[in-house]
Amino acid sequence: MDIVEGILTAARAIYDQCQQMKGCKKQKERLVQRMAIVLRPVELLRRQALSADLELILRAMLDLLWEARELFDKYEGQSKLAKVLKAGGMLEQFADLNVRFSDVAQGLLLQLQVEQKVLARFERQVVSKESRQDLAEDKVSLKEMLKGEEADPQLEIAEIKKSLITNMTPVMEVTQYTLYKGEYYKFPVAIKVFKNPLTSNTKKVRRIFEEEIRTLKRLESPYILRMYGICIDETGSVPEYSIVMEYCEQGTLREVLKREPGLPWRIRTEMASDAAAGLYRLHQTGEVCQLHRSIDSTKFLVAKGYCVKLSGFKLDQTQSSISQRSKEKAHKEVCASAYICPEGLASVNHQYNLASEMYSFGIVLWELATGKIPFAGCSPKEVYEKVYEQKYQESVGEDCPRYLRDIINQCRDFDPSKRPSAEDIVNRLLIDQDHKNDTVAV
Repeated sequence: MDIVEGILTAARAIYDQCQQMKGCKKQKERLVQRMAIVLRPVELLRRQALSADLELILRAMLDLLWEARELFDKYEGQSKLAKVLKAGGMLEQFADLNVRFSDVAQGLLLQLQVEQKVLARFERQVVSKESRQDLAEDKVSLKEMLKGEEADPQLEIAEIKKSLITNMTPVMEVTQYTLYKGEYYKFPVAIKVFKNPLTSNTKKVRRIFEEEIRTLKRLESPYILRMYGICIDETGSVPEYSIVMEYCEQGTLREVLKREPGLPWRIRTEMASDAAAGLYRLHQTGEVCQLHRSIDSTKFLVAKGYCVKLSGFKLDQTQSSISQRSKEKAHKEVCASAYICPEGLASVNHQYNLASEMYSFGIVLWELATGKIPFAGCSPKEVYEKVYEQKYQESVGEDCPRYLRDIINQCRDFDPSKRPSAEDIVNRLLIDQDHKNDTVAV
């Protein structure tokens, strides 16, 4: 078969495969987009004499397209269990193939003297950035898809009738609210019932809630605490407001680590992976990176199967319209300064940013790896002296898997520019289970 016809035939086959594939969405879309750009000038080469250099680069492209076809077949042929265990490695093969295809495509387009704006789409810097983004999104999406098969059926976030919430038993009481465990459509939920609400204007509360729902729907993920909605009971003289959310039976990450200090590395690394997926999903929602601004080990809740979910940022405006923040200083097991980045410790005027958040996340990962309390017994002044003045990092421990230890240390780097993003961490944490088992430092 003529080499040009071979490329066009292989490309059509890959397009059909991509249409049928459920996984690897971002990377397959990127490959199809790049193929479409390249195939337009390639079609013009039909029945033309080819130079030796052009034929060589076309042959390289044909080989890559056949490799892509084989990789798609291999991926789709995996069982669900194999996709769980081997997902990271397979997706990384897609990323590598996408980069190599782009390199060949750039060489071909240079030979064909296409416009500079077309060539710019294949510059290594652009391709590498897109590849990292696509790989992280596909890894998290696959992880969510596989986890979603075990989850409760999705219910729309909405105002909930009180009669639908049953079997309520109190769990905790603080100044602002009482927390209950109950059931909603037979599924366990946590219900936060507010005390002494600020307003009896239920229309205002409903309006704010409706505005926040728009953002919440974009944040739905098995690794972010699920919000079911708000309940407004107007039967009494004063309205009763409740927030209904997913119930995580094991409590906060800090509570789990305190209760089970001997968790095996298999569970710890999977919990770290869940936490990174939740933070990644938050950061990727919307055109501008959305920050949590209060990351610590109590903001990650643990459900059955040790699934970790990010919490502590949903329905903030709705809750503020109902109840003032408590001015009481609750006792905290961990000093809040332990999670503040060095530049934040140095100046109260420091502007909180993504690097600040990743430092905090690094401390959470350190807790997961060690089971210990960060800077235990230290006052805020002592944390400042250790972290900012002495540039001190608490040891992770030699038994920690090397790849996880490296991530933790980079998150806690004194130089903010050297801290990874949640995208970077996802790409490094969501790897083959076999590889995880082989990378425990000794």
